[in-house]
Amino acid sequence: MSAEINSSPAAKVMDEAIDLAIEGRSPYPEKAAFIDADTPQAGHEIQRAADEGRSVVLVAADGSARVLRPELTTS
Repeated sequence: MSAEINSSPAAKVMDEAIDLAIEGRSPYPEKAAFIDADTPQAGHEIQRAADEGRSVVLVAADGSARVLRPELTTS
């Protein structure tokens, strides 16, 4: 699978992650949300993913990525 020229940075990293997962080499958690860091809705998307217990792959405009993992809370 190849990234489209007009794809967002997060979409490009997600495409690469899919290719790596097919090969069994993805460095990213399963069912992670890939989010562009530089968009106005990034905070909302991060919060929604965390509320769902999903990890976030936050992708900067330069394509660099950071994985954010939700905290496990006990009641």
